[in-house]
Amino acid sequence: MSRINTIVNDLRNGLGAIRLRPDVKKVTLTFSGKSDNAGARYFLRENMPRIQYNNPTIQFEVNKLKEAGVSPELTVEFGTCHSLAPTSRTPLL
Repeated sequence: MSRINTIVNDLRNGLGAIRLRPDVKKVTLTFSGKSDNAGARYFLRENMPRIQYNNPTIQFEVNKLKEAGVSPELTVEFGTCHSLAPTSRTPLL
């Protein structure tokens, strides 16, 4: 299998390879770019590309803040806005 086929196959399958509801308009991830927020950085690197690939009509935004100690936040807009501030053991999806 070629490298491109491997990448596309990885985007179509695995964690985060889901179709979101059609009423989802925007997904925003906000987190600290410093050494904390490892879970948010993992989500950005591993899951968000798959979600973006499988939902091309949804707008995705990432806010990487310079200050340390910021709690990560995943905001999903359905026309109205709902925020999820994950705790240490709360799964993002």
